[in-house]
Amino acid sequence: MTILEHITRRCLRPSNFGGVPATLLLLVLMLGGCGPYVLEGRVVRADFGAIDLVDGDDPRLADPGLGGVSVEAIRDPMSLGRKTIASATSQGDGSIRLVISDFGAGFLEEDWELRATRQGEEFASAIMRLPYDASSRRLLVLIRPDAGRSRNSLATEAEKQLQGGDMQIPKDSSIFR
Repeated sequence: MTILEHITRRCLRPSNFGGVPATLLLLVLMLGGCGPYVLEGRVVRADFGAIDLVDGDDPRLADPGLGGVSVEAIRDPMSLGRKTIASATSQGDGSIRLVISDFGAGFLEEDWELRATRQGEEFASAIMRLPYDASSRRLLVLIRPDAGRSRNSLATEAEKQLQGGDMQIPKDSSIFR
């Protein structure tokens, strides 16, 4: 008996899950167990700052890279429940690999903010929906090295409080609906 047959016959019997069809359960397990969502791309020098998801053959991906740029992925950026989920720093050649391990990345229709910072200064930010198939698009971060802006201390403090869990939000609040 193969492992798949064993799982199907012994573990996924509908009676084991209160009448939930085994095929539905198997589908949920396959969707949830596919591994992390990975965006790969490059950070390059440009005349302006921007973040975008482009086709793999975009000629700007071949431009000279810029290392030491951090990119953060922020889930639900326009809500009180915003949360920094992942971050990565570009290598010396500009290549970057952003790994998002939270469930639903690219699968659920939701907004994400991608933010590029370097040495405490913000260079670019974009709110977007992540593609279902991360390998179909490349992350392109355009940076003008002398155009960084200091992060607003009030916004930085608010983010720390939200991430630290210091704020008590009632469960019946509209952000949970």
